[in-house]
Amino acid sequence: MPKYPSTSAAWALFVCGLFALLLSLWLQLPMWQAVFGFRPVAPGGGEYMVALFFALPCLLLSALLLGVATARSAWRSKAAAIALILAFGVLLGWLALFLRSLFV
Repeated sequence: MPKYPSTSAAWALFVCGLFALLLSLWLQLPMWQAVFGFRPVAPGGGEYMVALFFALPCLLLSALLLGVATARSAWRSKAAAIALILAFGVLLGWLALFLRSLFV
């Protein structure tokens, strides 16, 4: 498996997926800071709304694009696989956050 995508279609999927992942992480940053106590929760929970309605769909889109980039053997690369694993790790963080909110 090559380190980086080898075709232009694989590069396009990888770059779009990576951009969506980075945008999602940037939009989620205030929420995660509030969750871990590094910043107070704003009145009305605006950081949670931004994360839920903008960052989570962006994260799902990045997982979809990176999943497609790693599904085809001709497009598969180590960089896309690592980015996909990172996207799934963030999705697991969301799952843990939802489960925590159910039981607290």
